[in-house]
Amino acid sequence: MRYLGCSYGYLIFSDRRHCHLVDVYTGTKVKPPKFQSECNTLIYLGILTAPLNSTNSRLILFSRISMLQWQVGTNSWTEHPHVGELIHQIVLFKGQMFAMDFVQRLHTIHIAPELSMQEVAVMWEQSMLVGLHSKPWLVVCGDMLLLVDLSVSMDQLFGFPGTFQVFRLDFSVEPAKWVKMDKLDNWALFLTNDRRNPTFSCMNPERWGGKSNYIYVPTKSEDFDEPWTAIEVGQPVPSSTHRMSFSSAATAHCSPLNSLWVLPSLVYGVDQ
Repeated sequence: MRYLGCSYGYLIFSDRRHCHLVDVYTGTKVKPPKFQSECNTLIYLGILTAPLNSTNSRLILFSRISMLQWQVGTNSWTEHPHVGELIHQIVLFKGQMFAMDFVQRLHTIHIAPELSMQEVAVMWEQSMLVGLHSKPWLVVCGDMLLLVDLSVSMDQLFGFPGTFQVFRLDFSVEPAKWVKMDKLDNWALFLTNDRRNPTFSCMNPERWGGKSNYIYVPTKSEDFDEPWTAIEVGQPVPSSTHRMSFSSAATAHCSPLNSLWVLPSLVYGVDQ
């Protein structure tokens, strides 16, 4: 089976005929109806719009030629053409779905009156255009939509670590603009090297022993003694994390499942 992503506590897989949802905590499996076309062999990404027990929950899958939609509880898929770059990551922010494609254009995904996608005009800051960059992460952080960028200047390519930079999307200007943030204040962010996996934020992480203004990245348990690496914003990223991120960016949609974060409050619909 091909791994498509993790959403609301469910790992999403597909094979030649079906999509499979597996609850991370209980092992419960849900099998949506069979695919109705041959495009299933090209599916690379999946996301739930809400928890499975929600009345408006939908499973949306992306292939190289179309978007597939299954409304939970129904017996069929609806298919909509999709022409454009592969989708890199999707997040849910203030009731909307935002998607970033592989050339880092931002889009909104609309469900009604039919499944569609529309590009969002965004102005990039100059520092985002200089040097070598990994594929960025979108992170929802309270009432902010953030972009986390791992960058390495051109004179640092030979053995020097990269640095995480954080940008906030300012919707108050037209077009919207990415604005650099020097600190996360009392927030911590959770990323994974595979952009199919969800990203999270946490306010006041000191409550459970974490650190504000830090970014947490899971590590491969067979390679490291610790299950994750914590990096302060603006500080050098360890070379192991830096190499892993760059090496996985180009193959994100065909690589096997790796370590990832799953947030229980998001799974069970708890806001705190």
